[in-house]
Amino acid sequence: MNQRGRKFYGLFATVTVAAIITSACGNSAKPAEKSKEADSGAPPAPVTLNFFTHGNSIVLAETIESLVKKKFPHVTLKTIKDAKGSTIFDVLNGGQTPDLISYSLGSLQDLRTLRLLGDLTPLIQKHRFDLGRLVPGAVDTVKSYSDKGEFLLMPFELNNNAIYYNKNIFDKFGVPYPKDGMTWEEMLDVAKKVTRTDGGVQYKGFQYNALNVVYKDQLAQGFVDPKTNKAAINTDSWKRWLDVMTSFYKIDGNAQAGDEKVNFLKNQTVAMRTGPNYITELPAAMDAGLNVDFVSLPKFSGMSASSSQMNAPFYVIPPSTPHKDTAFQVIAYLMSDEVQTIMARQGRIPIVNQESVKKEYAKDLKGMEGKNLAAFFQDAIAKPVPSTAYDGQAKSLFTNAALVPVYQGKKDINTALREAEEQINKYIESEMKK
Repeated sequence: MNQRGRKFYGLFATVTVAAIITSACGNSAKPAEKSKEADSGAPPAPVTLNFFTHGNSIVLAETIESLVKKKFPHVTLKTIKDAKGSTIFDVLNGGQTPDLISYSLGSLQDLRTLRLLGDLTPLIQKHRFDLGRLVPGAVDTVKSYSDKGEFLLMPFELNNNAIYYNKNIFDKFGVPYPKDGMTWEEMLDVAKKVTRTDGGVQYKGFQYNALNVVYKDQLAQGFVDPKTNKAAINTDSWKRWLDVMTSFYKIDGNAQAGDEKVNFLKNQTVAMRTGPNYITELPAAMDAGLNVDFVSLPKFSGMSASSSQMNAPFYVIPPSTPHKDTAFQVIAYLMSDEVQTIMARQGRIPIVNQESVKKEYAKDLKGMEGKNLAAFFQDAIAKPVPSTAYDGQAKSLFTNAALVPVYQGKKDINTALREAEEQINKYIESEMKK
């Protein structure tokens, strides 16, 4: 948690958190308590749900509001968008607890610290929600976030990775397009062929979003040992991962420079990229001349059956809300084939394992006809690694203290891992003293 969050939490704990903690503890470990919303045959009473949304899901807020109002006329979503002055800390400090929250995985620990996570299992059972509808691996991953195997959150879409490539650059240099099913080592060879200078312009073969590829680790490596609460990154496996993933930026002319998204979409000087899925922004770039297509995310040599760690935004229901049933009914509807299809057509990768929904992916986006959209669905969910409360910050420290310095040529791999390990351990020690 950042300094502002810690300062807030001290105040919040003193003033208002006692009731929330009591409610959270009571709901996470016991069967579902009787909701204040009576189950009867009478028309449902009007309900207003305070809906806090954070991260990329902010852009979906208006769509979600409209869909929920149409499905549940008695329910009004009062949306609070994460922004300066309206963060989750600001909202709670103002004496308001959301009834429904949409959040990003990297900030899961904030919700855990603020006692905003509660076990959804009783609600799942009560409302007969079929977890088997989710793609393979999703349920196991969610349960791994709790040392009790609780179902603390509902992931609502996937952030599957693929390789975006600029066909214009490949055509300019007469290089064959990349293919599905490549290894990272094969990808390196392709990147070398399209890293060139032409007409005074430096074209780069491949760039990636650093933190995203760390979160999506394909070698199933932990960041913190849950038994010892010590960093678990100074290993041969992580050394291999760093060696491969930093090799691209050692290509002459391909050193990391600027934002990969800007370079690919606007400047159009990057031949291939991976990271967060911004397919919704491609139509505008294509109008400006980008000729794009996709291939599956490469895998490490000798690991053709490997997959990636799940990186998905999610919904949670704070234990203190008196509207648990209504909030879960809203979640269940947003997870329905109907809504998942609507979102899929807009370019959101569905998390339900329904072929009919997957086939609708990106159909409402201009210019996606004939594109290799199946590449996004080849990035399956791997078996989850042991999770700890320190993982979010550990991943950030690993990225900034190991991955980035190595690909910038400022540190060798051994030094970077050792120093990142020290930083993670110091962070954990400071957190455990609070």
